[in-house]
Amino acid sequence: MEYRALGGTGLRVSALGFGCGNVGGLMIRGSAAERERAVARAVELGVNYFDTAPLYGDGQSEQNLGAALKTLRVPVYVGTKVRLDAADMKDVRGAIGRSLDASLGRLGLPHVDLLQLHNNIVG
Repeated sequence: MEYRALGGTGLRVSALGFGCGNVGGLMIRGSAAERERAVARAVELGVNYFDTAPLYGDGQSEQNLGAALKTLRVPVYVGTKVRLDAADMKDVRGAIGRSLDASLGRLGLPHVDLLQLHNNIVG
């Protein structure tokens, strides 16, 4: 596996990440055993970055990824996202904090390594 610098973060992440979104659906519709096998195999092949979001399965992707990582106890980087709506513009910092706290709770992690904006903001 090739690894690359993630911008100026100091992180070296695998050139291929593990997407936990709706397209493949494994982290939303698969069984716990299937998810654990897939995550374990990805790590075995050198994948060290996992990408999820609250919108994937209405939080189910974060919850299921967190459960798989807890069971496997493997050191990886996790990124998630925050969605801001026009109403959030009055308190952007608070909206981001609430979204992040909810994501951390679903993931069962003390922190994430990357937090991204999931949408453009209109309004």
